[in-house]
Amino acid sequence: MGLVKPDRKKITTNFVLFGLFFCSCIVALRVTFFSRIESVEELKSKTHLPVIGEVIYSPLLKELNIAAESEPKSALAESFRTIRTNLQFMVTNSPCKVILITSNSPGEGKTFCSLNLAGILAKANKRVLVLELDLHKPRVQKGLGLESDIGISTIVIGKNTIRECVKHSTIENLDAILSGPLPPNPSEIILSKELEDILAFGRENYDYVLIDTPPVGLISDAIVMMKMADVSLFVINTNSHFKDCISNAHDIVSTNKPQHFAFILNSVKKRKAKYYYNRYGYGGYGGYGSYGSYGGYGRYGSYGSNKNV
Repeated sequence: MGLVKPDRKKITTNFVLFGLFFCSCIVALRVTFFSRIESVEELKSKTHLPVIGEVIYSPLLKELNIAAESEPKSALAESFRTIRTNLQFMVTNSPCKVILITSNSPGEGKTFCSLNLAGILAKANKRVLVLELDLHKPRVQKGLGLESDIGISTIVIGKNTIRECVKHSTIENLDAILSGPLPPNPSEIILSKELEDILAFGRENYDYVLIDTPPVGLISDAIVMMKMADVSLFVINTNSHFKDCISNAHDIVSTNKPQHFAFILNSVKKRKAKYYYNRYGYGGYGGYGSYGSYGGYGRYGSYGSNKNV
């Protein structure tokens, strides 16, 4: 009987195959369970486009609340002050009056960001007009506690003038033109001359005009309006799959070439946020962004039947 030796070739082959299998499992797990962006640094590493700021997560803040009004000393309010400052630095040599806010998918917090950015600008003594141009699923009216009996839809059909439709919120310097009764053809309103007149009115009478639009992943309205805006802000939620959001944003910028385009990362956990939020200890406020019940956008297929809230 011959001498029994270790089969080195077989051992090496087995170890290589096991290593490849183990690495493949790690890659598969990472792709499946770690496809989200949790910090601004991660987002910046995935895109060449500007990232204007982060919005801190808070489970305590009620849906669509304006932090500058309800929690002015919170980390959430501070994060919107940072966005306000970065916005001013982002556009230095051209007008920055009309700001469009959109997202890739429903429930990422674009309306929440629209209202809070409007609130923080108004608190800085800037006259702000919010346009509720998500005519498929309007939410601004709920956030501001206003009745949408008249608005953009009634302006377009000639029933009301623009000035008649301006509604004053409880926050000083913050006004809104709401959607009005939901029209059967909301996307056609975006192409109307009356919308150009509304934007011209806003530019003439306000320091900032903020446009809340539908998600670009479902409706093309926001892409059309980007040509009318000075700045387009694209909200990404940390609970979203970043590949779809970022690739869609890159395609939009490449194809449509908006004047200025930047990301806002919403629902960032405090431990993932920038150092100063934790250092200065804004209590337990954090920032808003879970949007559990906000996902009412799941009914986006029946636009014409949605009622005003």
